[in-house]
Amino acid sequence: MEGFDPQGFLGWVDTLSPTRLAVYCSLAMVGVTWFGIIFFKPFIRRWLRKQPGSNDLVNYASAGFSLFYGLLLGLLSVTAFSNASSVEASVYREASSIASLYRTVAAYPEPLRGEVQYLLRDYTQYVINKDWPAHNKGEVWNGGNLRLQVIQQKLISLQPIDHTQSLLQEQSMKYFGELNDARQQRLTGVNTAIPGVLWYVMIIGALINILLIWLLDMRLTLHMILGGIISFFLGVMIFLIAAMDRPLQGTVSVTPDAYKQMYDHVMQWDES
Repeated sequence: MEGFDPQGFLGWVDTLSPTRLAVYCSLAMVGVTWFGIIFFKPFIRRWLRKQPGSNDLVNYASAGFSLFYGLLLGLLSVTAFSNASSVEASVYREASSIASLYRTVAAYPEPLRGEVQYLLRDYTQYVINKDWPAHNKGEVWNGGNLRLQVIQQKLISLQPIDHTQSLLQEQSMKYFGELNDARQQRLTGVNTAIPGVLWYVMIIGALINILLIWLLDMRLTLHMILGGIISFFLGVMIFLIAAMDRPLQGTVSVTPDAYKQMYDHVMQWDES
């Protein structure tokens, strides 16, 4: 496994559509299983025939191994889904906070109102057109942070002349804080991924699972059918984990649709 690079493998995975990735993972597992059954099984069985009840021994070993390996795959699947759901939730929170702040500053006096709303529209476009392509490459740019600093300065620059404007500024700063928090959570999703060491364990486990299938003694046709079914599902599980891993870079990644929809419904009409 020394030559296996999890990050390089996942980088190649990102170039595939979900359908092609599912097909490749399943065909790879089934192909390796069938290849071993046809070409390696005769040599393996010649050695195992000296052991009475070898099928029972293989079944015992396989049962114990399958329990722990199935648990590992289940935990990795849940982890990948949880990571993706967390990042997606932060994206929707950020888009909602932008919309709330945009509507709140609509009550600001001019020219401050127009300036802040323009800056919020610019920030939203930056997230869609600049941040997201960078996230897909595993990068975090500083342009969004600089834009938020300017917005914060504009919000603070309001000099309330009555209690209403004081409450307005307080509410605006609250929404700005929520926006900034959600943004930070989104940025953590750029580097969120299953550790490489777990990929090593998962691949080694898949090879052991295939080896245990090779060790079974049964008719060739039945062996290939049963081995193909098990390895096919194993390939589907690996596809599921690989597709959902890295929520902002993976094959099934979080999209900026929340920002686009918010922009179209809340901001587009104010473009000059």
